[in-house]
Amino acid sequence: MTPFRPYAKHDPEADAIYVVLADAEVARSHTLDDLRVIDYSSDGLVLGVEFLGVGGGIDLTDIPFSDKVEKAIGELGLGIRIFA
Repeated sequence: MTPFRPYAKHDPEADAIYVVLADAEVARSHTLDDLRVIDYSSDGLVLGVEFLGVGGGIDLTDIPFSDKVEKAIGELGLGIRIFA
């Protein structure tokens, strides 16, 4: 079985990026602030992170697996600034 590889999806109309970290059903979401939301499975696994207003940059402070999140965003090739 091939291990899951995190990836990011960009929605330019919404100025948003969603980083998928695992493949499962979202059971709950935790809003860090107006621009960042973390999705969890029913057993507490981090499934993904939504970033809004990405044109102004992305803040990775308090984001779980921030190294994987940063890599997935970088692979989009959008040149978005990332703050840690």
